[in-house]
Amino acid sequence: MAPMNTDLPIELKPFETSLTGPGAKLVKLTKSLCDLISRETTLLRERKTKSAQTLHGEKSKLIAEYKNTMNQLQVNEHLLGAKDSGERKYIKFVTERLREVIRDHARLVLRLKSVAEGLIKSVGEEVAKQNRPIVGYGNNAAYQVSRNARPMSLSLNQVI
Repeated sequence: MAPMNTDLPIELKPFETSLTGPGAKLVKLTKSLCDLISRETTLLRERKTKSAQTLHGEKSKLIAEYKNTMNQLQVNEHLLGAKDSGERKYIKFVTERLREVIRDHARLVLRLKSVAEGLIKSVGEEVAKQNRPIVGYGNNAAYQVSRNARPMSLSLNQVI
């Protein structure tokens, strides 16, 4: 992902450096989350799931800090100035970038999930086909089920 300020509108550039307090902290956390989620998405695209999992702790910490900062700003909304202030517009711009990164990440995770589920389903169907009990006719033309039919179970416990 490109740096956050490359497509920043000219009218928002002054607010990139003038923002202070919880607003500046929120922007810093938002940019950090964007970078981290983009790295995770790249690792997942490269099928490096173990490396992507190592980012979960850092991501959880950033998300918790982001949530606390958002709560502070909701309680003290006046810290961001007027409703149509440049600071607020800048924060909205940065937040929209985070939403785009999250949408891209979610699409990839859903795609990987459906591929994994499809593989599990295919393997399960093949195992069931191979272990299907032989049904024949027994006494009085009633179906006879094989006594040595084994129970089947297949599961995957992997977090992406």
